[in-house]
Amino acid sequence: MPPTNTSILQPEVMTARSPGFKLLLTLVRLGIGIGLLVYLAKSGIIDLHTLSKLATEWGISITAIALLIFDVFLMSLRLSWLFRPQGLHLSLRMSLQLTFVGFFFATFAPGSAGGDIARLFYATKENGGRKTEIVAVVIFDRLLGLFSMLLLPLLFAPLFPKLIQGAPALRYLLVTVALIAACMLAGFLVCLWNQSILDLLGRKSFGFPKWRSLAIRGLETIRSYRHSPKMLGSALGVSMLANLSLIGVTALGVLVVSPSALEMKMCLVIPMGYIANSLPLTPGGLGVGETAFNALFVIAGSHGGAEALLCWRIWSAIVGILGLIFYLRGLGFSIVKTTEDR
Repeated sequence: MPPTNTSILQPEVMTARSPGFKLLLTLVRLGIGIGLLVYLAKSGIIDLHTLSKLATEWGISITAIALLIFDVFLMSLRLSWLFRPQGLHLSLRMSLQLTFVGFFFATFAPGSAGGDIARLFYATKENGGRKTEIVAVVIFDRLLGLFSMLLLPLLFAPLFPKLIQGAPALRYLLVTVALIAACMLAGFLVCLWNQSILDLLGRKSFGFPKWRSLAIRGLETIRSYRHSPKMLGSALGVSMLANLSLIGVTALGVLVVSPSALEMKMCLVIPMGYIANSLPLTPGGLGVGETAFNALFVIAGSHGGAEALLCWRIWSAIVGILGLIFYLRGLGFSIVKTTEDR
């Protein structure tokens, strides 16, 4: 009797790595996001009719789109700078194209990390020899952007003592933001100056030689920034300016949907809304961001937060079309060119 082919008889198990599971997870997350939007609309928290004002407020829309393009320019400049300490060169022109393509995928792709994956793919496509270093730089660029966003509400907090004193929930959120920022900074400083981590990874007894080698190269990439403090400071400053422009875009959204709610305290509330929007709970923070913005605006005694974020999404979709153009044209074959190591 011939042996039975058990692989045919047994049903295929959907694992966490299978395409089917990933598609199912994406659809579930997308469904949650859309469900939250429907709930916000049916409960009256979001008034979709107010978004029709975008069709008449052309001056505000053009200004918002210009600010978003300026934001992309600043992020491109930051990424270009962060490659320099690695002995690598990424021109500002190519960095702009790479960032615009990432912006397109972050806006339209069904996954929350679509923009980062697209940037990693194109940045490493023709640079296999330094792939680990490039990946480390792109991830560090993303973390630096998040860290600067965490700093903004902490910097603005001293300007609104009465608001914070009268809103315990806001105080707890600020403490949480401060703890996350402190952990990120501490982790970076440990990677920068703690040689014992490299020594531990270098031991043969540690196992997993391939992954150990990749971890060592990635850590050494981060450690190289200790020789470029001025560049790091400049990159952080540019990142802060980029996030301030993002606050400006959202403030313009508030001006469209609820002009009476436009106050200086938005500088404190909006960054925390974007921190919540960056959580990978739904694709692009869809629904989660609107819920967070609405709650934060209510805590601050304002309204129109969810609609303002929807304005940002619409303007971002328009800017994302530029990324689509670069994507369709192609980014060439050499994005990062190796220079002499410093």
